[in-house]
Formats: sequence, structure tokens, C-alpha cells
Amino acid sequence: MPVAPSPILASCLADTAEGQQPHVMPRALTLAEISTMIEQFRQGAKNAIAAGFDGVEIHAANGYLIDQFLQDNSNQRSDEYGGSVANRTRLLLEVIRAVVEVWGAGRVGVRLSPGSAFNDMHDSNPTETFGYVANALNQFDLAYLHSIEPRIQGNITIADDGKGLGARFFRSIFHGSIVTAGGYTRETGEAILQEDSADCIAYGRLFLANPDLPKRFVLNAELNRSDRNTFYSIGEAGYTDYRSLC
Repeated sequence: MPVAPSPILASCLADTAEGQQPHVMPRALTLAEISTMIEQFRQGAKNAIAAGFDGVEIHAANGYLIDQFLQDNSNQRSDEYGGSVANRTRLLLEVIRAVVEVWGAGRVGVRLSPGSAFNDMHDSNPTETFGYVANALNQFDLAYLHSIEPRIQGNITIADDGKGLGARFFRSIFHGSIVTAGGYTRETGEAILQEDSADCIAYGRLFLANPDLPKRFVLNAELNRSDRNTFYSIGEAGYTDYRSLC
């Protein structure tokens, strides 16, 4: 049985090897299990060092477990991990402390998606919740905060009215470097750097389809188009078979 902050059934479908399937009702994590999970993050950080990585990013976005604790539609606990914004942020901060103890803060980043409704996620007051979260991150001197722009819902780009929470929102709150992702092109990525709303642009779909993306950007060369049908498939198609310039 899957676990979650609270026993709430997601109405969206899950991607599986057999195609999209309905979710099943999760059970709420116990306090003992939460403590164990934090230690699993610590061990994962140690494993990353052993594997030769340069740093780690804590995934607290896109409807995954830490994001479920942060947002009040999925976290309806009444203990120290639920209720107030401070309590809902507790798990993320405890995970960060465990990982920073392994890596050092300068090798740890955190990913957030305050404007994403992907995987049934939403919060009744995202400005308050994620403003609190961003300010709380300042205590760690992290390598960066990675913000997913609200126009990205899973692997789909939707219309952006400019009112959602993203890099521009975090810039005035978070004191460190900001990485932003969300359907950027060469031109729109450069524009947000020029306005100083972010320090780095992360490219996902463009990099999947263009393994030599930096070179193509330098040359302003034509880009391969990604095949959305392969994004969550099994096998090499759509991952290792896109052509490079040479």
C-alpha cells in the first residue's frame, strides 16, 4: 500500500508499465516511519557521494511526497507535521538538515513547484505557504532553489497568465541562487536571466531531444523536436536515439 501524509485518494491516473492506471488509497505515514524516511534521505545522500556525484537536489515538487506534506490539500494531519505552514514545512527542513550534514549546504539544492496543479496538487494559500518555505530555506545557505514555473503541468505547457508563483516570486524572498525550469526557449531563457529573475535556466525536454543543446544554442542551430509519446516509456526510444549535429 502506498503512503502519504494523509489517506486522500488522488483522482488523476498513475503512469505504470501497463499504461495509466487509477491510484489506490494511501495510508498515512506514522511518526516512526517519518523518522525512518528522513534517515533514508540521509543514506541516499551518502550513496550519491559513493557514486561520484557532485551534489544532490532534494525533490520537493510535482506532487511527490515532500510536496504532499507542504500543501494543505494533501496534508490534513493534526500532529507536528500538519496544520500550520510551519508544521507542513517541518519534513522538508528535517530532510535538508540530514542531507546537508552529509554533503554540506553548498552541494545541496531544493526543487519546488508552487504553481503546479500536477498530480492533483494545490494549496489554499500558496503565496503564504511557499513564501514561508523560501524564507525558511535561507537558514541553510543552499547551492540553489530550483523553481518550476506554473505554466508547466507535468510534461505539458499550459497558458501562463503571469500571476502564478515562480522564479520572480522567489527572487525577493530567497537569498541564494535560483534555477528556473518551465518550457524555456533559447530566447525566453536569456530574457529571464537579463531581468535578473534567475541565475540559471534548466532545460528538460529540449535537452532530451538535443544532447548537444549548448552547442546548438551557441550556433543558433535548428533543434530536434521531442517525441512526447516516449517521455515516460520504457527503453531507449526517446532517450538515446536523438541525433547530434555531428
